Amino acid sequence: MEMIITARCCAILLALPLSACSSVQTTEPVYAPPSPPTEKAIGAAVAQLAKEAKLVAPLEISALRPNDLGLGRFFVCVREVNPPPDKARRYYSTFLDNNDYKGSRLSIIMDQCELQTYSPAPVAEPAQPPTTPDATPAKHKRRSTQ
Repeated sequence: MEMIITARCCAILLALPLSACSSVQTTEPVYAPPSPPTEKAIGAAVAQLAKEAKLVAPLEISALRPNDLGLGRFFVCVREVNPPPDKARRYYSTFLDNNDYKGSRLSIIMDQCELQTYSPAPVAEPAQPPTTPDATPAKHKRRSTQ
């Protein structure tokens, strides 16, 4: 009889830690897609692009469009109203997630910026540039020629 009680106690002691692990409820974080940026955020992103690309104001932007390729979930096309006479008109794509500026680049054919309708860009202070890892080049090891 004493052996049965000892066996039951051991079984209970072994089962308690296992049941504690199985009772923990873990929930996976739910993905929330980025929302469209505000007009103020778009203005700040366009101002940051103008600063980076040295564009001359006034600037024009296209309507905000969703994006599956590139740096952010949403983008606008940007162009100068009066480009310098010695340069062809350039179109830029400026990317945002929520109200966060993700970066800009010269537009590509898939962006279809040349086909868009443009309106004056909102005026704002430049956005914070996207954070990038330290861009200092690595030092190269010299090989000995011996």
